[in-house]
Amino acid sequence: MEEVLRDRNGNRIGTIQDNGSELVLRDKNGNRCGTYNKSQNVTRDKNGNRVGTGNLLVTLLPR
Repeated sequence: MEEVLRDRNGNRIGTIQDNGSELVLRDKNGNRCGTYNKSQNVTRDKNGNRVGTGNLLVTLLPR
């Protein structure tokens, strides 16, 4: 399943793909920005660094 993220003007700014145990955030160009592991309740950036607890994916979108 894929959720499209849009800005206030309706422009596509990214997507979140649900892969069962993990959510994957991609920017508007399809580049991987980060992941959220549901079972561990941890968000990681594109380099695998821990960002925090909970789903913080939208904070990883480039501006």
